[in-house]
Amino acid sequence: MDFDTTLQKEQYDLIFIFVFHLEDLKKHVQEVIEKQYLADKGYLYFAYPKKNNPQYTEYIDRDSIFPAMSVDDEGFVEGSRIKFARMVSFNEVFTVIGLKAEPAKAKKAANPPKSQSVNDYIEHVEDIKKYLSDKKELLRIYNELTFGYQKDWARYVYSAKKAETQEKRLAEMETVLAEGYKTIELYKRAKR
Repeated sequence: MDFDTTLQKEQYDLIFIFVFHLEDLKKHVQEVIEKQYLADKGYLYFAYPKKNNPQYTEYIDRDSIFPAMSVDDEGFVEGSRIKFARMVSFNEVFTVIGLKAEPAKAKKAANPPKSQSVNDYIEHVEDIKKYLSDKKELLRIYNELTFGYQKDWARYVYSAKKAETQEKRLAEMETVLAEGYKTIELYKRAKR
């Protein structure tokens, strides 16, 4: 098996380090984070001497590790994508703590979540009127709604991402308006 005894490559899938002092552990964690030595899904293991171990006077109290590394509630080392993964007894002298590099979350900017604010759907009020243009009675009912109710319908229909869902909601709107209700909520409440 081929391995490095010092960090030389750009990235590693596995790094295993023996430490005897909490400051050394902190220093190595920061170095791995800053220089991005750990590949996505790679592991960083530290073996440290247990309290009351039979071989060394040095030890690291396990309860001091998380505060020293600034581990958050989700197990991530503060400001990094490195997350606590496991802590196991190596032998009567050492405990091993494992940290894993989580892959960076992909940006979802291409498909932002739909807004729930009715004012973000004002332009769709006209789309609904066009949709209802060949259904004169429903168009009349829709036009008699206050602008707030019209915007509410626009939001209900066009906040759906899929065209099929929008079409289904347009059909629901036709049913609800034909039965004399101003909103889907009022309709559902009456049908309970």
